Amino acid sequence: MVKIDKSKVNIPAILGVEGKGGVATKELIELYENGKRDFKTTDFSSKIYGDKTVKALLLGIQHGKCCFCEQKRPCGREGDVEHFRPKTGFQIDNSNVLVKPGYYWLAYDFDNLFYACKVCNQEYKKNFFPLADETKRAYSHHNDLRLEECLIVHPEFDNPEDHIEFVAEIAKPKNNSLKGKTTIELAGLNDNRLADERLKYLKPLLILAPFAREGNQESQEHFKEIGKKEHLFSLMVRCNFPDLV
Repeated sequence: MVKIDKSKVNIPAILGVEGKGGVATKELIELYENGKRDFKTTDFSSKIYGDKTVKALLLGIQHGKCCFCEQKRPCGREGDVEHFRPKTGFQIDNSNVLVKPGYYWLAYDFDNLFYACKVCNQEYKKNFFPLADETKRAYSHHNDLRLEECLIVHPEFDNPEDHIEFVAEIAKPKNNSLKGKTTIELAGLNDNRLADERLKYLKPLLILAPFAREGNQESQEHFKEIGKKEHLFSLMVRCNFPDLV
């Protein structure tokens, strides 16, 4: 994972207050005020939050990489617009109990949307959203989200490097970070397929690193470049070659 910066872009018009997303949000809030709690997937429009303008902007900000695994279209599969805080309902753990309502009022909130590959989004992260203190959970638009301390690293508001590090190709919680540990588990950051891909990427770098340390300029420039956050597995690279990036 790498920190994602949305501060330099404008919210897509479709998600604005006067756009379709703003109108749909008002309708969802009205439904809640009228007693609806059992929100379903069909209550939300993927044509709005998954609009091509939204997806294209997220892809640009994220350098075409999944917000969790840092891959670009793994297995050739197009990714999804992921809701960090789940819209229909949430799960605290693997008990498969879906608690409703979810964060219905954030379904079209740009800060809650990221580009994620299908494996991370549909096979791992799904509706998981555990908190350090469940008594501070926001159950509706009337509650204060700032009181929540999520145990999954937020790609925009957290710095993943404070919570996750790599030893070779394996992701580890940094300084025993509980948020790092939970993120690695629930986002599947040590999925066997993903770890194998990271290892394939890492092996040639391990061969090249001694040349860079001996002063080979071309090798040095290569490491400095691939350590930048726009490149694949950049956090793994920075963790394994801190002296070269």
